[in-house]
Amino acid sequence: MSLPSEPRNWTRDGFLISTDKRLVSVKALNEVFAQEFLYWASAMPDEVVQKIVDASFCFGLYKIRQENDTVAQNNGLGTPDSLQQIGFARLATDYVTFAYLTDLYVLPEHQGLGLGGWMIDCIDEVMSPLPYLRWFTLRTAVPKSKEAYEKRLGMSVLDQGDVTKGSVMMGKKGRGNQV
Repeated sequence: MSLPSEPRNWTRDGFLISTDKRLVSVKALNEVFAQEFLYWASAMPDEVVQKIVDASFCFGLYKIRQENDTVAQNNGLGTPDSLQQIGFARLATDYVTFAYLTDLYVLPEHQGLGLGGWMIDCIDEVMSPLPYLRWFTLRTAVPKSKEAYEKRLGMSVLDQGDVTKGSVMMGKKGRGNQV
């Protein structure tokens, strides 16, 4: 059993989280990479960002711009034109035994609505059933994020770093870990 090959979708209060890479706007993602609040990244050529998206298991967070016939006909999922990309996360993964969570963000104007926590919960929903997962890891330098990953994903700090003095590596063993 591996990460799902068919897209997964969750909707809530006019927002959509989807693993459908066809909905990801590389242009919007790259614009966010250039912003200061995304301290760990920087803009890259669009074709490089596209390769990153193609090679990752992605979670897009979207605001549904309007409830219209197109959205209704598409089972509430919308089309890229009816969605505003406001967040993102990706797993660098082999799809079976290992996953590294990175590039998780919610645009500042949409923070404080519980969307980041919801995205983490959706990620956990996809990761938890994997029977051969050995490790699920990430790095963070934000104390609030560290607490969220501990609470929502059951992760712990793997190195002796102090999140107040820089980033820490976090992770949790999967069901397939034998040591």
